[in-house]
Amino acid sequence: MQPHTKQPGHSLRPARLRRRTLGLMFLAAAAAAPVAAAELKVIDSTDAPWPSIGRVNVAGYRSTSMCTGTLIAPTLVLTAAHCLYNKKTLKPFPVDDLVFVAGVRREDYSARLEPACIFTAKDYVPRLKPKLRNVHDDVGLIVLKEPSTLTPVPALTLEEAAILTKDTRFKSVGYRRSRRFLPTVVEACKVMGTAEDAWVTDCASEAGASGGPLLVETPDGLRVAGVMSAKIDDVRSAIVPFFEWQELVGNASCGVSTAAEVPGLRLSDEESD
Repeated sequence: MQPHTKQPGHSLRPARLRRRTLGLMFLAAAAAAPVAAAELKVIDSTDAPWPSIGRVNVAGYRSTSMCTGTLIAPTLVLTAAHCLYNKKTLKPFPVDDLVFVAGVRREDYSARLEPACIFTAKDYVPRLKPKLRNVHDDVGLIVLKEPSTLTPVPALTLEEAAILTKDTRFKSVGYRRSRRFLPTVVEACKVMGTAEDAWVTDCASEAGASGGPLLVETPDGLRVAGVMSAKIDDVRSAIVPFFEWQELVGNASCGVSTAAEVPGLRLSDEESD
């Protein structure tokens, strides 16, 4: 996947142009020079926010898989939409095969949370070979059966986006397939530019890290500024920015939503990349 990055005023859809006044003008074209991979760190801590970031696991009759998810509210887990589908059949996983295991630390975890229903971005369509232009829809929500007692990691709001500048550094967190039982973080990655309404970052990624949060520090604590969608190359990744899923988060609840409920009654689950 090779992105063509654009200046922000040209990469946002017309309805979103007003958001440039909320701090999004910091997005610049990606540098043409080679980019060095940001340092990857293994997290072995139970301090916040790590207990609320975990694995979205699928254990079905014919398949098993994992992605990363974040508890952003007591009953909501944010992940990538493609994690809710079988990548071979493009059909959603049965909800009973899905579980969010928060705070996985080797054989321990902070909570095992079951879904009530699943939502994806309204225009999301699963594809065998997704393109960069499809990334901006690659976001999904797991609505939990019961509220969690863990402290959520809230989503960044449009108002809070005023803190973002070209110098802002983010933390990219995920449960990589190479390290299934401890989370990893790229501690100081940046947004290099935009392409097809997605953020192109120097946050290196791999299978299993899809759905993981792109975190940013605000005066009120860490916020989720984006969702990991895809690895572009050994250094770069594609992120679904927070302003692409504001409506999804604001309206999702079992039975009532302006988002697209995954077809097939109560469905779920996530796919390994």
